[in-house]
Amino acid sequence: MKKVIYILFSLFFISSYASAQDDDEKKKEKQEPNKEGVTLEQDSSWLKGPQTTWYINQDDWYKIHFEEHVMDSSYTHLHRYEVYGQNGFRYQTLGNNASALHSYWEQPTGNLGQDVGITAFDPYAQDLDTWEYYSAYIPVTDFNGVVGQDNRGKIGGKIGRNINPYWAAGLLFQRYSEPYVVGRDKISNSYNGQVHTGLGFNTRYESKNNKYKLLASFYQYFHEGPESGGLAMPTLVNDETTTEDLFKLGRGQLTNYFQDGVSSFKWNYNYHLYHQYALVDTAKLQVFHEFTRNSYRYQYSNSVGTLSANKLYYDQYNDYTVAEINRLPPGASDDPNYIPPVVTDYNYGEFPYTSIKEQYLDNKVGVKSRLGPTFWSGFMRYRYYKYQQQNSNDYVPVKIDNQLFVGGDVEFLLPKKLGALTGHGEVELLNQNVYNLEANVTGKYLKGGFIVEQTLAPMMSQYFSTVFMSWNDKKDPIKKQQIHIAPQLPLGEKGNIEVFGEVNNIVDYIYYDKYARPQQYDQSIAYNRFGTKFKVRTGNIQQIAEVVYTQNSHQDVMPTPDIFGSYEVAYVQEFRDGMIGIYAGIDTHYTSAFYGYAFNPVSQQFHLQDDYKTEGYFNFDVFIDFKMRRCMAFVRISDILNAVDPTTGYWASPGYMGPGFGISYGVRWLMFE
Repeated sequence: MKKVIYILFSLFFISSYASAQDDDEKKKEKQEPNKEGVTLEQDSSWLKGPQTTWYINQDDWYKIHFEEHVMDSSYTHLHRYEVYGQNGFRYQTLGNNASALHSYWEQPTGNLGQDVGITAFDPYAQDLDTWEYYSAYIPVTDFNGVVGQDNRGKIGGKIGRNINPYWAAGLLFQRYSEPYVVGRDKISNSYNGQVHTGLGFNTRYESKNNKYKLLASFYQYFHEGPESGGLAMPTLVNDETTTEDLFKLGRGQLTNYFQDGVSSFKWNYNYHLYHQYALVDTAKLQVFHEFTRNSYRYQYSNSVGTLSANKLYYDQYNDYTVAEINRLPPGASDDPNYIPPVVTDYNYGEFPYTSIKEQYLDNKVGVKSRLGPTFWSGFMRYRYYKYQQQNSNDYVPVKIDNQLFVGGDVEFLLPKKLGALTGHGEVELLNQNVYNLEANVTGKYLKGGFIVEQTLAPMMSQYFSTVFMSWNDKKDPIKKQQIHIAPQLPLGEKGNIEVFGEVNNIVDYIYYDKYARPQQYDQSIAYNRFGTKFKVRTGNIQQIAEVVYTQNSHQDVMPTPDIFGSYEVAYVQEFRDGMIGIYAGIDTHYTSAFYGYAFNPVSQQFHLQDDYKTEGYFNFDVFIDFKMRRCMAFVRISDILNAVDPTTGYWASPGYMGPGFGISYGVRWLMFE
């Protein structure tokens, strides 16, 4: 009740403030020209709906596009504040707001570099390829804050400011936080578990004659917090207590593998510079240069004083246990009474700690041109690596081959804004072991294309040395081919309907087995996806849905759900020419039950397991999204089914419960001053 009263007072205050702001802005009558003679908007009250300010991505300048994008200031999906919700619920989670994510489907990466291989937190980071460089004409502040259920919080925003008519700068800040939970219960109101913090700065500049353009950015994120290892299932599940019975139990009756003393830390920073100069006209012939410096660090530690209490988890995966399992005769695990051997007398030493550092420098130079609808480019790129791992006081260097790439891009814009045909090709010359070739059509009525790539095995899958677990085994490059097609039916302002099909083939796929060790599958894996997604509005009712059916004959090495679906239906009503609006309805998603991946906190990898099925549950949420001028707010009640019956639930991952019933509320405030 206190939360409801607080929400009502908050909305009343927001409404009063917005109304006062409207009265103040009506008093402004003049626009002040700056010293360059260009009129900047001091009052942007004339902007209604989503048409607020403009931005470009790096790809726009690279491909010499002349139009900028309009910032999305709508309040659709405002209530989906979690990262996996913002991505359409297409990820397996650990049941919370700031921990590891794993896509349900394996896709081509397009990345030909040598990665560390810890990708479970990439969705939280800002995608540098799509980072918004805001226009210099209308400054913008985009603030957002959420008080999620059980202190699942989010706060952040973006700022774009004009320095002069040709130079603008922006700031980005985002923080997600999640309480430490046992089952579905938090241990306190003040103690955060996993926390992700991202901070960035970017700037754009173009000369008065439009010949020279520059984009520069700095971005870093920290992801840190205690690791729980999930519920200690072997001590909780027995002949009398099933996994479903655990949803009836509270914090005092459930126990995590790690109750204290275990933490992980991920830190990444990136410096980036892109600039170009026009040699002929402003578009007919350009040269460009792109520089990137990236540094990544990961560390994991278990305090010496808590090792004895946490051995129950580590003993299942240490090198001696795995060696004993490998000595068993073939087929031993198929016995219904099979119990894997576990070595429990292993000493994890006085330094239960590991750390990885990777740095790379990337330089790319090239030439490009646009003649009407046709664009082409050619480039050369060199990448230098430095990789180290620490298990004691000193870092041990691990050799990584440097890389030299050549490649290019083409684009042809279809007439009448019907879409574009694009192509990309890139190959590595020094080692001749990676390449990427793709072609796509992105049209009004059809999307489709193909991708053929060969990428390097991640370093984590080849070399990892800790007191908890270790391996040293070189892996072959991974080969992926994909063909995809998606006819569309545009309905104008009423929405869009799309059906799609996708055929995938993967050779030398790398997965982590049930003992969390990397393995390479030397046979071909073929899996297909078919489905539909649409956004349709009829009158005051809007429906947004996606349904995916997956054919996969290799569930033993690459488990996927057969059915995935999300559906949102909402009542939409706007007043005063769209300045005030309400978007209220239900939001549900479903993933069919399958043997979802387990998560190993030491290597930060999802790995196979066949003990428990995950998902197989309808998440049913109710929400109200509200807009008044530039201020938007929401209230969401999550998992109504769990509210009706608190003893029900689902497993997001083995040992990690879905969050269950809860109330969240938040605000997004746009300011154009």
